[in-house]
Amino acid sequence: MLSARRTALAWPTPAVDRGLPVRGRHLGRRALRMRLGFVCLQILLWSDWAAARGHAPARRFSGRLQVLSGAALALPMDAQGERALAAYVPLDVELATQLGGPVSLLFGGIGLAAPFVRSACSPAPAPKPHALAAATGLRLDLNNSNAGSWLSPWLAVRAGLSAQAGVPSGSPCTEQTLVGLFLSPRLGLDLWFAQTAVTFSVGYDHLPRAGAVSLQVGLTFRLY
Repeated sequence: MLSARRTALAWPTPAVDRGLPVRGRHLGRRALRMRLGFVCLQILLWSDWAAARGHAPARRFSGRLQVLSGAALALPMDAQGERALAAYVPLDVELATQLGGPVSLLFGGIGLAAPFVRSACSPAPAPKPHALAAATGLRLDLNNSNAGSWLSPWLAVRAGLSAQAGVPSGSPCTEQTLVGLFLSPRLGLDLWFAQTAVTFSVGYDHLPRAGAVSLQVGLTFRLY
């Protein structure tokens, strides 16, 4: 009996022997859960960051057609060397495609009807100084995005060739068609409504005979 009792006292009970291992297993599982939760949080944050970078606001347009008209005010000189305010009636048609970011490449055709007659060869009859021009250039759209304001200011620079009736420098007093450099810096504003915008523009058109400040309004259509 005594030896059996000593043996029972010497042998550890299951509650004492298993207490520390069970607690250790609980602590290990808790640490594993915390690590897994931290990894999942990192994955969620990374996926949100990647989604934000991969889903930038869509462009309002990548290709467009613009048609403008209005008035172009000029100060042509007559045979007596006097200048008087006159106006052209412009028709401006422009195609553009996006190069990257806010910059687009444009191609345009411009016609200017001249209701006035200012003869540089008095008293010889003079044709009306109508003008035609073809130009290419670059345009910067400051808000080409479907997100945010529907107002989109822009700045464009165009250059090309123009033809207009006039008198060549140093030539006899005879009216003829002059061909020269066409320059047309412009500042404008688009008011977008879905796929179409109302467009306002102010700029300067350099012509062989009489350059003009143009004030125009029209429409811009999204092509793609």
